[in-house]
Amino acid sequence: MLHTFQLDQKAISAAQINNTLDWYQSLGRDCQLLLQNTDITEAMLADEDYLFSYRQRIILIDNLLASGLPASSWLDGRETQIADYGILGYAMMSCGTLRQAIAIAVKYHRMAGAMFDLQFIEQGPHAILRIDHVMFEGLARQYIVEELFSSIPSLISLLLGKTHQPKEIHFSYAAPDYSDDYSRAFTCPISFDNRFCEYYFTSAELSEVLPKADVNYARITEQACRTLGYQMELEQGLVAQIGYLLLSKPGHFPKLETVAAQLFLSARTLRRRLLQQGTSYQIILDGVRQELASEYLSSTNLSVPEVAELLGFSEVTNFRRAYLKWAGESPHRYRQRHSRNV
Repeated sequence: MLHTFQLDQKAISAAQINNTLDWYQSLGRDCQLLLQNTDITEAMLADEDYLFSYRQRIILIDNLLASGLPASSWLDGRETQIADYGILGYAMMSCGTLRQAIAIAVKYHRMAGAMFDLQFIEQGPHAILRIDHVMFEGLARQYIVEELFSSIPSLISLLLGKTHQPKEIHFSYAAPDYSDDYSRAFTCPISFDNRFCEYYFTSAELSEVLPKADVNYARITEQACRTLGYQMELEQGLVAQIGYLLLSKPGHFPKLETVAAQLFLSARTLRRRLLQQGTSYQIILDGVRQELASEYLSSTNLSVPEVAELLGFSEVTNFRRAYLKWAGESPHRYRQRHSRNV
């Protein structure tokens, strides 16, 4: 599956941005610092229906990480309101059981401005929320994961109408310098250097009836989620089509002109439309190459030179350099951490 995030796609609610700004201000900081270079205005923030782009959210997070705030400060769970999640929040709240609410959340999580893919797994006594394909790397990736995991207890508590706590949490990255603060923030066993970032809780909670369950309202709000989700898919349609064309013949990547012809567009029109969506053919091609490379490295015994050749690189050094740029680590290091053949 091709995972695409269009940077200029509007998917981040005003409530989410305001929540971050209010939290930052509560620490005695000037929230104007976070808004630098975002083009976010007071009028936008005051409009409950306004949607911000992924790009604006990224700049805001970059500003936060550069603000000098101690990294451990954003571990503390923030008070969550159903309204923070827009129509998706009300769809979850009106479900019959927690299992149904989580299924809705996973199905439509992109509507809440998520910068990652989310999976739900039932495994014996465990219920697991798994994060995958985070938009960021490095400290920004940790911030996104920590922000989500620290907000889940508050959200599930709201849905259940009583206190909820995780049973254990796994992180895919190495323990940060402030890892001692994790136990205080999450009040459950913590482990690092795992294959996935996962939030564990008891599966017994899944069958609990939600106090605000409403069959008719659940149907209406899910339909609204479905409609809005379809609109988002349309906005990403061109990128997805190109991705599928590239994935259909891995190792034989056509030039932009060939892809344009297959889409019944001129090369000039294709370039313009991609630019309007904040991307380019080269960016999409690199994304496909990275995804294929990661799959080959984690699930096959192909050598790095063989993977490079399959992806159309004439020199293995060029592939290593490109993969380091894409993933922030070498192909060898990625294979060591993610191989499914060990």
